Amino acid sequence: MVHELSAGAAPADVCLPFVLGGGAFRGRLVRLSESVSDILARHGDPEPVAELLCEAMAATVALAGGIKYDGVFTLQAQGSGPVHTLVADVTSAGRLRACAKFDPGRLEAELARGRPEHLAAHLLGRGHLAFTVDQGPDTERYQGIVELTGGSIADSVHNYFRQSEQLASALLVTVRPPAAAQARWRATALVIQRMPEIGGAKINAEEADDAWRTAVVLMGSVTRAEMLDETLTPEALLHRLFATIGLRVLPPKPIAFGCRCSRARSERILASFPVEEVRALADDGVVRMTCEFCRADYVFSEAEVDGLAAKVRAKPDDRSEITSTEHGT
Repeated sequence: MVHELSAGAAPADVCLPFVLGGGAFRGRLVRLSESVSDILARHGDPEPVAELLCEAMAATVALAGGIKYDGVFTLQAQGSGPVHTLVADVTSAGRLRACAKFDPGRLEAELARGRPEHLAAHLLGRGHLAFTVDQGPDTERYQGIVELTGGSIADSVHNYFRQSEQLASALLVTVRPPAAAQARWRATALVIQRMPEIGGAKINAEEADDAWRTAVVLMGSVTRAEMLDETLTPEALLHRLFATIGLRVLPPKPIAFGCRCSRARSERILASFPVEEVRALADDGVVRMTCEFCRADYVFSEAEVDGLAAKVRAKPDDRSEITSTEHGT
């Protein structure tokens, strides 16, 4: 069954799973625009930083789409370069958020040399890429870590596949900044993975290898223009690429921006610190907590700070939040 969107309509942000060759291979096609545009607009980062973060978001959704989990999948890059941290996460319900941290002075100096061809290598520098699946306080977290390599986030993901995954995988990620004031960011990711043999069935290894090479070649034939074409639906793009090798498109999963911060969670975080330490951060009688993901401000008076310890108790799941405590009103 083909799940088709209306041709010519503004494409929804979606993760579209599919299988090839009767289930021998699986994959996901991710198309993002509204969600990443909303997220990047909240931060106002320089375009090269926003481009890196957009690539990270597309890769995050593509990778999470191949995992069965009930919680949060997180991709985090940490490096020695001007952009020292990238974080993107997506919940099992399809809610996406992201943020980047960078040194403005070092970034300006790096970009003054000219825009580098390989952003990740120049802006992130040496470091590592981590993948985390968190299904709540009563479960163990799964985490995989790999060295940052190549010129893109996708290159580092490929390195992770080679080192840590038992399944052969291939990933493409393409990003396009807005061309005009009213335009939106666009990001597309395409991933295919070779599935293990099931039930002890005897499969000709040479034929299986040949089929995988064919799938990778077909995937490699896609152009950047096709990946980002707003008039080409995700389903149409998949059929253009893989119709000859047994494509079956599965139901799409919508993706949207969604932050998990709240005033109640901010209260729990503040209550986990000694009252004296929190009061020392007050300016003009208030303490402000700013969510690094959505930039929402949560403002607390000193009187409220004094009463937090009695009101709430810090919880383990607060560790997943990246927030900063700032001075001011």
